[in-house]
Amino acid sequence: MNIYSRFLSRYYFGTVKIFKLPDLGEKIKEATIKKWHVKIGDRVNEFDPVADVSTDKMFTQIPSNYTGKIHKLFHQEEETCLVGGDFLEIEVESDTQESASSQTQHHQVKQKDTIQQEIHQTIQTNNTPSNHKLATPAVRHLAKQKGIDLNKIQGSGQDGRILKTDLEKQSVQSPKEQPQSSTKINIKSESTSTVIKMSDFQKGMQKSMTEANSIPHLYLKEEVDLTELAEMREQLKKEKNITFMTLLIKSFSLALTKYPILNSTYDTTKQFEYTQHSSHNVSVALDSPKGLVVPNIKNVQNLSISQIQDELNRLRTLGEKGQLSFNELSGGTICLSNIGTIGGTYTGPLILAPQVCIVGIGRLMTVPRYDAKMNIVPRKIMNLSFGCDHRVIDGATVARFNNVWKTYLENPTSMFIHLK
Repeated sequence: MNIYSRFLSRYYFGTVKIFKLPDLGEKIKEATIKKWHVKIGDRVNEFDPVADVSTDKMFTQIPSNYTGKIHKLFHQEEETCLVGGDFLEIEVESDTQESASSQTQHHQVKQKDTIQQEIHQTIQTNNTPSNHKLATPAVRHLAKQKGIDLNKIQGSGQDGRILKTDLEKQSVQSPKEQPQSSTKINIKSESTSTVIKMSDFQKGMQKSMTEANSIPHLYLKEEVDLTELAEMREQLKKEKNITFMTLLIKSFSLALTKYPILNSTYDTTKQFEYTQHSSHNVSVALDSPKGLVVPNIKNVQNLSISQIQDELNRLRTLGEKGQLSFNELSGGTICLSNIGTIGGTYTGPLILAPQVCIVGIGRLMTVPRYDAKMNIVPRKIMNLSFGCDHRVIDGATVARFNNVWKTYLENPTSMFIHLK
């Protein structure tokens, strides 16, 4: 090929680069494309979002690595792509010398595919019988149940397609087909069973809970009196809306400084050792529109009550929008699950491996209790349910930790002495 031909090749043809699905974090092997933000022929800049994807641990956007024109999408929405697999093709400008023959072959293949697609569409059009009524299988099944002849109905949908509403109109116009006997009516009841495909978040829950179910759990349940803490919270609310969850998280972190073994992780491949963490990365189970998500608040031991509240609000907002990143969903060292915001008292929580401790928090209730003088008085009571990995933590340790935490919660002034 002469120099002139090489110049024309580079001028008229860009370089087609295959953009592969990038690494989304530890252990994530695949992602489901939830929404494409681009289509073939669109021009994108580097770092522009090209797609929304979800995995069993997160929902995130994938940015483009190149500036150029979208040449091909390898997957449809709701299809799965492996990490490192072909994601899309982008035609970018290239200063490197490319083979004109390879570009020409690429152009010819594209033309061939287009021609074959047009021929296929023509064959489909020509093979469609003129007297065939268009209708979905569901509509045909409904028509069969009602005894309606589809050939006698004029469809109101696109290309004369018969819709469910057309059948309903036909039923109204033909009252004679309705049962006439008032003495005996045969009611035909049909029950159906539907197979539901799990969402990516449900798949993640299934995997983590299957793993958790193999852990020998040690359970401890306790009742705590939060009457004084509730009064203190009312005072704090005059400055800022501090939730009970924030106060629980901070007091929990303070108790961990005395019993750090609970803030550990256990690797099953290293049978006789565990890793104890100085950072209190408290995972918080949140109910989101996409299902259960468990982000974590990093370094709680260094945060004030106000800072914990801000971070909790931020994670809740991201969870509701489905925008939690891998960083926010990974690295947790211990977990609090506040099921009480929905309902329930005691629970049997399963550990979020490789963590070794989780605490289920029940709802806050005002109930009658005896005071020191044996008078019945109303008190604000909450139930706590510990779930611990018995391979690492023994019952006495959990009980002692619980006593320290309970003291902070029932006598909140003692907690403030230790705040940094």
